[in-house]
Amino acid sequence: MDEETLKADPKALGGSSLNDFRALYASMKAEDSTEVGRHVRTVQAQWRKRGVSFRDSERIRLITVFFHDKPTEEGSLLFVGHVGVLLCAEDGTLYFVKKVAFQEPYRPLRFTDRTALSDYLMGKYDISWRQDTARPFIMENDTLMEGWRPCAENKGSVPQQYYHTIKR
Repeated sequence: MDEETLKADPKALGGSSLNDFRALYASMKAEDSTEVGRHVRTVQAQWRKRGVSFRDSERIRLITVFFHDKPTEEGSLLFVGHVGVLLCAEDGTLYFVKKVAFQEPYRPLRFTDRTALSDYLMGKYDISWRQDTARPFIMENDTLMEGWRPCAENKGSVPQQYYHTIKR
């Protein structure tokens, strides 16, 4: 994490503290397992321990892509690789608002369902072949996102039929 930048510009946290930021984004120790369910339970337990909770809202949800890494033979970590906000319209349309880079504007994408959102995100991030780590997984607030599935081909390409960039 770039804590120096956050310390230098506390307004970048939108009124939250650096501790709040760390509670959500800091990596966490994980089991040496490729089983996603175990890692989901680890995230849930760690977020509870850190005081992270979510308001009950059907219209706005936090989407978090988690990665599993083994930086050493003895160590296994989970870390946040990407986040965005999911806005759920009354007609069922899903709008995923994300920021690719600090210097880039926010980018809204439209999806027909959560499986399409999963395919989009996993097409971008499920690109580690034959590793002894778990596949990336997607949390919707504090649960595994309904419709999550690993990228079938592991080609790292985004199926264009699944999303539409919203044009101005």
